[in-house]
Amino acid sequence: MIVAHIRKFEWELFAAHFSFVTTQLTSTKEFPMKFPIVAGLFVLLAGAVQAGESSQAVHPCGLEQACDVGERIYRAKPPVGWDGKSALPVLIHFHGWKRVSSHPLKNHKVLEAINASGALLVAPEGLGRTWDFWDRDNRDVSFVRAVLDDVAKHYPVDKSRIYATGFSYGSAMAWRLACDAGDLIAGILPAAGTLPGQARVDCPTGPVNAMHVHGFKDNVMDLPIGPGGDPNVAVDLWRRTNVCRAEPDRTEIINGHTCNVWSNCDSGREVVLCLHERGHIVPPGWIKAALDRAIGKYRLGRVTAQSAVSEAAEHQVAEMPAAK
Repeated sequence: MIVAHIRKFEWELFAAHFSFVTTQLTSTKEFPMKFPIVAGLFVLLAGAVQAGESSQAVHPCGLEQACDVGERIYRAKPPVGWDGKSALPVLIHFHGWKRVSSHPLKNHKVLEAINASGALLVAPEGLGRTWDFWDRDNRDVSFVRAVLDDVAKHYPVDKSRIYATGFSYGSAMAWRLACDAGDLIAGILPAAGTLPGQARVDCPTGPVNAMHVHGFKDNVMDLPIGPGGDPNVAVDLWRRTNVCRAEPDRTEIINGHTCNVWSNCDSGREVVLCLHERGHIVPPGWIKAALDRAIGKYRLGRVTAQSAVSEAAEHQVAEMPAAK
């Protein structure tokens, strides 16, 4: 895989060095004795070029060049160390307001998450650098469906493990996608943005695993707060869609945050609300922690069963009252 990531100019540099070395070797009387060296260099160069061409064929777009879907674009990046064959879980990342699709591919938090979990990063680009998440009659859910269809033509995708995340407006877009395309999404893990007017929203494609993080001091896309200062109304849509009880089943500490967890919902899906005391941010480590948890736990249409022992070890289950 190291060879597969070498850029074109490095191939040319290698070829130039190869030409120089072979010229020096073949210009001497000892060439027959040095022939194995020349042959070995040739095999190395040929294999490197073949790997580079194969890599370019497998990776059709990325930071430098976007993929086209109709008149719109997206970008994709496989994890470091991928063997080019194994089916990949997918993380769809929706950029924030006034950002573009290249931003997630340059974000070290996002790259750390996909490399650690072995997921394919897919970054659609919103028209006008924003997202149309306000209601069901929108342009972006159908666009993301088309993006996923195109991605599957270029990569071996594990369709049971497609997840969506995003920040701010991108977070709200992840909510909208899960609500209107829950038949595609195993779970969402967004930060700092919800759908407005949740009481008036219904999700026609049914239950979806949802793991959301939000700050109490967010004054850009405020954390919804209910009567008596109840923050759990922030995930009312998912509690209702997933047929969960009003109160969480337990509280966990995930990535250092206090998280209310509804895991015994009648739908078999899960709702997680993680809270922190900061503002409009993606908390450091959130994407990696949430993606690791989702890949280990969520599959399209179900929640993967885990023993209480392993869950406690992995996610530091805290026996405490639900966060208020």
